[in-house]
Amino acid sequence: MIDTLQQVQEVGEVEDLTASELLSALRERRATENRAAADQLDLAARWADLHPPESIHSAAAFTVPGCEHEEPIAGEGCPLVAEFCVAEL
Repeated sequence: MIDTLQQVQEVGEVEDLTASELLSALRERRATENRAAADQLDLAARWADLHPPESIHSAAAFTVPGCEHEEPIAGEGCPLVAEFCVAEL
């Protein structure tokens, strides 16, 4: 089975695969996709951790319309992040 999946990756031919082999290949691709999505969420959470609201405030600052401020990006109880860090991501 592994040899068959490697052949699909290398050659890109799926016409000779059985239904079972096709489903196995699809499951493997989905598992890879899910792992990548989980990694992206982990990295995005770390990015948000690096941009807390305190990172945009100076000690003697005042707010100006259009300037960055803290932003809730999730539901109640979720920590605030610097507004522009979402666009930077």
